Amino acid sequence: MPETDVSPGTVVRTVFAVATVVFGLAGILNHWDARWLAASAIFGAIWTLWDVLIAQVFGPLADWFAGGAVNLDDAPGAPPRPTPDDVIRLLEAHLAHATDRHAAIQTGLRLADLYRTARHDPARADEVIRDLRTKYPDAPELAHAEPPPEQDPV
Repeated sequence: MPETDVSPGTVVRTVFAVATVVFGLAGILNHWDARWLAASAIFGAIWTLWDVLIAQVFGPLADWFAGGAVNLDDAPGAPPRPTPDDVIRLLEAHLAHATDRHAAIQTGLRLADLYRTARHDPARADEVIRDLRTKYPDAPELAHAEPPPEQDPV
């Protein structure tokens, strides 16, 4: 049996729509009985009011609350997102004081990527990789890093 996404709002709208049609037909079949037609009109008005409230009030409020809870970038007093230059400065400082081999290599690889993509400076990126290769010549993480290791001519 295939799964369907039926929201509570869809169920309410369907109930109001069915009630509007059923009471309208009952009013017509009972020789235009005003009581059935009034009930149909009331359900139709509630159906319309429900749609307007969902589309114009509750939907935007829910989006606003969800956006405020999930995306805090636009909230007043939210800390600014770091720029690529901020991240580069952070990685440079981390690389200068790195004590762990793996952390230094990973930091250097990320820094080289940022030099290539954010600053469009492949020479500086290659310099970072060369420095890492000099410091950690046996690091397998650097085997596929640009630039390729220099080889002695045979």
